[in-house]
Amino acid sequence: MKNDVGVPLAGGLLPFARERASATPIRRAADRSSVEGLVSELPAHLSDVRPVRVSLRALQEWFAGAVMHPAGVAASVRERGDLGGEAIGVADVERVVSASSRLSGFERIEIYHGAYRARLVECLADDYPALAYALGESSFESLCHAYIAAHPSRSPSLNAFGRHMSAFCRSRTDRLSAFGADLAALEWALVEVIHTAPADRLSEEALSKIPPSDWPRARFAPSDAVRVLEFGHAANAYFQAYNAGGGPDPPEPAWSATAVFREGPTIWRMDLSRAMHTLLHALFAGATLGAALDALASSGDLTEKEAPLLMNWFRDWVRYGFFASIAVETGVRSSSSA
Repeated sequence: MKNDVGVPLAGGLLPFARERASATPIRRAADRSSVEGLVSELPAHLSDVRPVRVSLRALQEWFAGAVMHPAGVAASVRERGDLGGEAIGVADVERVVSASSRLSGFERIEIYHGAYRARLVECLADDYPALAYALGESSFESLCHAYIAAHPSRSPSLNAFGRHMSAFCRSRTDRLSAFGADLAALEWALVEVIHTAPADRLSEEALSKIPPSDWPRARFAPSDAVRVLEFGHAANAYFQAYNAGGGPDPPEPAWSATAVFREGPTIWRMDLSRAMHTLLHALFAGATLGAALDALASSGDLTEKEAPLLMNWFRDWVRYGFFASIAVETGVRSSSSA
């Protein structure tokens, strides 16, 4: 069994991130004379623009839709068609957002739209650095733009925004789509485990309280802080080479499996043999230990060299917190305290 090096986290354990509004103080409304002075300084052609009178909520929704629309500001304006009951087309945007001395109202909104998309791409690059390296900057950015169009952000938090990337890569026909999907699955598992709340851990003491006669009927509840992954490429080996500062080439197709888990502030990646994966997969799917061992025996995955290591695997998996608890099929549940 191979324990890979932990993935270092900048500054230790990363706290849950959240977006926050600008800390710029809100200015109080100016007095009437100041407002009249400001209006007199506007370009003359803006005096003919009749602004749309609408509630703040409606204006905010319109603006947010224009900024966050995956196809662009023009597409958002055309789809909405009105604001506060008044028809608003692309040529009427100046009635909603005034022009500056250099930019039209439409161009000013486009700046926010571009910044918003750049933030989403930045978020994906932060979640998938190895995938970005494997594809190259231009191809990765194109992938991100396609992903944003297919899976626009629906939440104030961006923590879960990239969760569809592996399936999205697999649905494409690019040369590296299959490998990209495997690599994205590994990197997203790292993200999920980082953000998972501290989980219950089955202790070795609780394990020792199970009578030997009950072991075949025992079920292991998997920990929320563990992911067991199966790949068609050596995704973990590629990620390790990239993480160590190398410049690896995308690997040829080959079976591999990896467990991703957290121990304190450190994320670990453990390579699994076919036998280890078969057994863990069955246990995580809810099979009793007896049924999981029978499935392993019938699979032919357990080699003669590995057979004596079964108990060592269990001890390691318990030590590293792979299981939250254990229960005998009769419903009698053991303690899950650490």
